[in-house]
Amino acid sequence: MTRLAAVVLAAGASTRMGRPKPLIEWRGRPFVWHVLEQARAAGAEVVIVVEGAVALPRAELEGATIVRNEKWAEGPLGSLQAGLRAVLEAGARGPVLVLTVDRPHLRAETLRALARAVASDPTAVWQPRLSEQRGHPIVYPADLIPALIALQPPTTPRELLSEPHVTARRRQLEVDDPAILDNLDRPQDLERLPP
Repeated sequence: MTRLAAVVLAAGASTRMGRPKPLIEWRGRPFVWHVLEQARAAGAEVVIVVEGAVALPRAELEGATIVRNEKWAEGPLGSLQAGLRAVLEAGARGPVLVLTVDRPHLRAETLRALARAVASDPTAVWQPRLSEQRGHPIVYPADLIPALIALQPPTTPRELLSEPHVTARRRQLEVDDPAILDNLDRPQDLERLPP
């Protein structure tokens, strides 16, 4: 079985939401706890949670390593890179699942199916797909991690993914999970959460 690591991005200021997204409670737990559970559903052996604008509740993140991105205000690339560096420091050398804190409602089965797909081809870039639209989370193969860490703003991971040698390795997994396309960015978006 492929050894999978996960990075949970939870460092932003959540300005459009008006309050820190990682700390919003749903079903009695903060968003960041739900996303950590997604990493566990995927079978991630190493889980890195990146904090920044707000301190995260340690009691809710048992088993994960929390790293702080002091430059969180400069954008999500720095948080991704901080998480990936921590993955390597933890000794993980396999594919990396990148999760964001604004999709706490991803189905566990989506994560398990994605993990099975990665195990079938760990050298590919994997994303779930719904109705011909690629969504999140995304899984990067191990050999792309150094390239992601080396990116310099304004270059983004999207530009790396558009390079021909990477595009040829992109794979999609069809899932029945609308949350893969859903960003919970504003207060009214929370109404879309299942009860």
